[in-house]
Amino acid sequence: MNFTFGKSIFGRFIFAGSTKGNVAEAGRGETKKYYSGQYTVIAYAADGTRTAFFGSGSEKNSLSKVTFEIGSTGCGSCELLFKVLPSNSELNYMQRIDIHLFGDELPWYSGYIITRPVEGSTETEYKFTAHGYYNRLEKLVLFETYENMDPGAIVRDIAIKAEKTHGTIYNASKIADAGYTITKLVFDGVTVKEALSDLADFAVNYVYGIDEYRSLYFMPRETGINEEARLTVGKHLNKYVPSWNVEKIVNWARIKGGNIDDEGEQWLCVVKDDASIAEYGRRDEIWTLPSAYEVADAVRWGENQIRQYKDPIKSAKLTGVRLEYPLVDGTFNVRHMTTTGKAQIRTLSGATHEYPITKVKYTISASGGIAADVELGEPIFALEKYLSDIERSAKNIEQSQASAIKQLTAL
Repeated sequence: MNFTFGKSIFGRFIFAGSTKGNVAEAGRGETKKYYSGQYTVIAYAADGTRTAFFGSGSEKNSLSKVTFEIGSTGCGSCELLFKVLPSNSELNYMQRIDIHLFGDELPWYSGYIITRPVEGSTETEYKFTAHGYYNRLEKLVLFETYENMDPGAIVRDIAIKAEKTHGTIYNASKIADAGYTITKLVFDGVTVKEALSDLADFAVNYVYGIDEYRSLYFMPRETGINEEARLTVGKHLNKYVPSWNVEKIVNWARIKGGNIDDEGEQWLCVVKDDASIAEYGRRDEIWTLPSAYEVADAVRWGENQIRQYKDPIKSAKLTGVRLEYPLVDGTFNVRHMTTTGKAQIRTLSGATHEYPITKVKYTISASGGIAADVELGEPIFALEKYLSDIERSAKNIEQSQASAIKQLTAL
């Protein structure tokens, strides 16, 4: 059930109601009518009914600033800054919010409220934080063994589990088979986030996450140029800062799995790239994949890792990307920036560089309108990623040790 209200010369379209199974996701390439500077944030109850509406189309709008991120795993973090504190009935913990930009009837972001200011605060501005539904997969733990299955089939089973308990929408068309049969994977107390990361590596060059329609996706990475991301420095963006790094190169790795051999060891295989070794010298690493029990599975996973890290890491940051651009008929279109495909950057010297799109950060305010900053390639060092890598490494070691103990106990 959908409702349209507030429709006027400004073209504001606000939708409420359950969209499960009926989301109109097609038409991203179709010509749309956009409205400069228009943005709306809609809050929903658990049953899909609208509880509140904030933004440029609401009377006495108290929402002063919105920021949200679209990352490689879909909708990421979000902040809402209010001049007047919304009531709990309007915007509360775990409540779903959708964000629409430029009057688009389809959401550009969907997430849920994580923190809200407490009544009685002396602050003069009130900050709410939210995150996309991918974040909720951290609280869904798997105790499953999968044998002789395609990674896509495993992900479909996981997506059905997530829909039952974590507010996501199962859409089988967004989960593609990889054409490879995994011999055996054991997820023994592994979060869905960790499981998806492993499965994407087995599938080879797949992306995964939860999108603005709250659907879990698992599909081949788009390697072509994103037409929305053909950008010229000085014309389409204010600032371009590239950074190339050889420190992260890995071209030889030994992989430890979950199975113990006749000598009591868990080493499954060695993977390497001779061309990278010849050019940059041997750069060793030890990788742990406790969910893998067969050599063939570890080799496929390891070769995919080596493929990602055998060459220098290219990164770049774009600031002040101009989203609105005029058309010949006097109207204008907008760039809907996402992490699909690659960006092509033309520099002031006329050279072009291509990068995978890593993150898009949108900022909306009354003074600055709607703007975007973009991160390309491997993210430049970030403490958050560094800490998450340490945590994942610790969990891998813990799971590997637990697997070994179980097998030794069974002997």
